[in-house]
Amino acid sequence: MKSIAVTLLVFLFAISIKGQDQPVSADEAFDLFQKGNYSEALPAYTALIERYDRDAKYNYYLGVCLVEQRQNYEDAIKRLKYAISKRVSRDAHFYLGKAYQHTYQYDMAIKEYENFLKYAANSDPRREITKRAIQDCESGQELINKHFSIKVIRKDTIQQENFLNAYTFPHECGTLSPNESFFKTGVPPKEIMYRTEKGNEVYFVLEESAASAHDIYKMERLLDKWGGSKNLGVPINTDYDEKYPFLMVDGTTFFFASDRPGGMGGMDIYRSIYDPESNTFSAPENVGPPFNSPADDYLFAADPFGKQAWFATNRGVAPGNVVVVKIVWDNSVIKNLSQDAKQIRELASLPLSSGSLWNKNQEDQKIKPARSIPDIKEFVFHINDTIIYTNYQQFLSDAARAEFKRGQQAEMEKDSLEQLMRIKRNQYAKSYNQEELTRLMDEILNLEQKVYGHDDQAKRHLIRARQLETEKISQLIREGNYQNIVPKEKKNQKDKDHNAPLGILRPNDFTFYSDEEFVRRKEKMTPIYHKLFTPVQIKTLQTTDSMYTWANILKLEAAKLLEQSVNNEDETPKQKSIFDKLKNIDSSNNEQAEQETERLIKKSKNMQKRALDLYHDALDRKYNIYQPKLELLSQNSDFPQIQTTFRKAQSYFEDANNQLAKMAIWNPEKYEHIAAIKREAIEMIEDDFVNYISDPGRSFPQTVSTENSRKKPYIQANYQTIQNNRNRQAGPAASTAKPENADALIKSAFSKAQNSNEKPITLPVFKIQIGVFKNAPDPTILNDLPEVSSEPIAGKDLTKYFAGKYTTYEEAFRNVSPIRGKGFPGAFVVAFHNGKQIPVSEAKKLVNSQN
Repeated sequence: MKSIAVTLLVFLFAISIKGQDQPVSADEAFDLFQKGNYSEALPAYTALIERYDRDAKYNYYLGVCLVEQRQNYEDAIKRLKYAISKRVSRDAHFYLGKAYQHTYQYDMAIKEYENFLKYAANSDPRREITKRAIQDCESGQELINKHFSIKVIRKDTIQQENFLNAYTFPHECGTLSPNESFFKTGVPPKEIMYRTEKGNEVYFVLEESAASAHDIYKMERLLDKWGGSKNLGVPINTDYDEKYPFLMVDGTTFFFASDRPGGMGGMDIYRSIYDPESNTFSAPENVGPPFNSPADDYLFAADPFGKQAWFATNRGVAPGNVVVVKIVWDNSVIKNLSQDAKQIRELASLPLSSGSLWNKNQEDQKIKPARSIPDIKEFVFHINDTIIYTNYQQFLSDAARAEFKRGQQAEMEKDSLEQLMRIKRNQYAKSYNQEELTRLMDEILNLEQKVYGHDDQAKRHLIRARQLETEKISQLIREGNYQNIVPKEKKNQKDKDHNAPLGILRPNDFTFYSDEEFVRRKEKMTPIYHKLFTPVQIKTLQTTDSMYTWANILKLEAAKLLEQSVNNEDETPKQKSIFDKLKNIDSSNNEQAEQETERLIKKSKNMQKRALDLYHDALDRKYNIYQPKLELLSQNSDFPQIQTTFRKAQSYFEDANNQLAKMAIWNPEKYEHIAAIKREAIEMIEDDFVNYISDPGRSFPQTVSTENSRKKPYIQANYQTIQNNRNRQAGPAASTAKPENADALIKSAFSKAQNSNEKPITLPVFKIQIGVFKNAPDPTILNDLPEVSSEPIAGKDLTKYFAGKYTTYEEAFRNVSPIRGKGFPGAFVVAFHNGKQIPVSEAKKLVNSQN
């Protein structure tokens, strides 16, 4: 009886197991396949293939399902190749071609597509799809030769209709939203539009009535209403789909998606450069892998402030889903040569970069605030000598943070405009049409002015950001709520002294305690300070005057120490020069004297470096206060000299800062020279301030004499000369005799243009620009040209050179050919009005209006 019961239990258990593992019905799977329900057919055929792995039809159906669901193309290739060998269906060639295309095996894909075309009926709609796929394979072969190196920090797989939620970039970069959030009717409601950060421009998508394709449109806000919509036209829009517009905050870099020929398949991301001068776009460039793939890739959007970007793709996910990829967007995103299709396949899978903070099991994990992770370095911004910000969350003032981002935006816009200038200069170099040359040159000059304007704007925002943050810190200190949590680098005491100029001043170590220059400066500048500046600014300016004095003291002490180091030897200064003695230090037989000499020399060098650091710091602080005030006064047309000084001072400081950036190894002579350039700019400003408060109704002459010549901004006295000759006038006027060397010859060539005391002109003047040079051209050639003048380019170590001075364009144009024949083939006509360069076309109009 017991054995019967056990047998019955085993039988019932077996029935239960069999019921749970019921075989999948082949008819049901085929019915799902026929209806195109590949998402349900896929697991059905996966189960069938486990039992009947050699069944050719099941292999074919499984391969098609994998391709249609964008899953495991490698397995699909294996299944479809087996089905073709068994002659299951000629359609297998079509799907095998797709599988090869999505694995970047383009030669094999083209072969299979062509095999399909041999058998496909003329009425088969897949014929056109196949022909287009072959085109995509051919262009894809070229596009995969180079790829972008990117760092993926997050991937979110979400439903297509909700994918925009994964784009978390700030409002400073504009806004992305569906059309229906802005337009009530008349547009496809779910298509994505972009509105600029200022809110004055909208880029959106409309469906063209003649076809199912979409075009990108633009609409601008006028004073009190929105203007009409404008089709962006070619080359942005084509007969194909163009969607997902995004304009970078630089105002010129435009991204969009299109399925036009020449891509890798499906929707691809393209980039174009917008030219605000001609209101045109450059030919769109396919950004290539890994941004693009044979699947749909679209909606690239970047946050350059946070150095991050996003784009969407449906590669590797089932229909209805999309992957939103977040990447690092900084200078590390560059193009590299690709090795093979395998490398491209790995990159196209978009693997997370090592060290990524994202975790698939913790999608809600938040990045800690920058204040908790001070090692995150997004930029370097000096608030003062001791506080350096490296990320946005360190700002205590929201207004300061916003100003800083505006400054960064202006810098990016300047970079984009410079890129446009390079494009137009290349066009100019290749053109032989005079009308086109004139038009291009006008556009280049306009772009130059905008570049300088954006550079000025960036500096103003950064200065304002520094001031606002400093005021916020001062307020918190007064309230007792300030806590400096900005990370500080670990330094030894010696390094601290070196980097904190005011902290290294220990008067007991020095011989000198006062300076007549300080007294003179105080008498000269005190009325200016109280007339033009706030009490907080006055306090800073008075501090900089003290820093001047201490810099002088340190400089003299350094010289004194150097002299002591030489006098340690038995020989007196009369017997040998300082430099001769320095050369013979190593030959001294007195080891103790050698050590003392080396110690004094080292101390002298350190003191010299500290003096120059202090001097540069004082000049920078003073300029940061002077520059906004000078710009404000320069807007008064009754004081043209202030306008000239404003431009020159900016040019001097930009030149100085550029030279500092290029100085890879510390060079004391170069450092002194750069300080002299800054001091020259400060003195120009202060001279104009003195004239302004002494007689604010007086019109200043075009050129104002100063203690140091302003006529040749890049030919400066050295630091020591400035210190020892403060009461002297600049050297005598250039000699009219023939110069004895190249430098003198260049000076004489510019003497007419730079030493003239002309009054502001009312009519334009035409000149011939002979070129832009880093070093002065051959002086013997300059001497043969008509009146030569020059103008430094702000922010660049470059100078424009001009020849002649003509009242009409025709007269100037007649002289272009002779000047080109003298070794300046790129010479062309430019125009100036009241000392400012303007477009030639505008100058012609001004001349004609006076005739």
